Amino acid sequence: MTPIVQIQTLTRHRLVVPVPEYDVAGIPEGTVVSFTVPAFPGRTFRAPIARISGAVDMKTRTMPVELDVSDPHAELDPGTFCEVEWPVRRPYPTLFVPASAVASDLERSFVIRIRSGRTEWVDVKTGAASGNLVEAFGNLKDGDQVALRGTDQLRAGAEVTPRLVNAQ
Repeated sequence: MTPIVQIQTLTRHRLVVPVPEYDVAGIPEGTVVSFTVPAFPGRTFRAPIARISGAVDMKTRTMPVELDVSDPHAELDPGTFCEVEWPVRRPYPTLFVPASAVASDLERSFVIRIRSGRTEWVDVKTGAASGNLVEAFGNLKDGDQVALRGTDQLRAGAEVTPRLVNAQ
């Protein structure tokens, strides 16, 4: 039987956000999340996290998170594309490096650390970005010097004279 009408609630919506599995940790239900929609440029909407599925989609490596959106003036249309500003919190300290410091070749992503005037390639995985900085997970520690511009042309073991710059 084909339905004649479809009833929709226009003042409450469920926004389902596919969050990368590594960004779900540390964000509890009830946290208010901001989002925008193309129909209202420059305007930000907010909604609390109502449910975290707890199951990762094996194809996309994301976890569905549901926001309960209150829309008392029925301004938002169901099915509208939203851009969500996800609050990333890590339950452990992480390091940020200039995005330009991360280089890739066909096999890996890396930064070039400088120790005692010589270069070392350090394999990294990247995470969240903040301005011109990106989270770098790998064998790095606070205080390590890294080349501002990573490139596979600067071979491991090369002798260099570092010059300090403020990357922020």
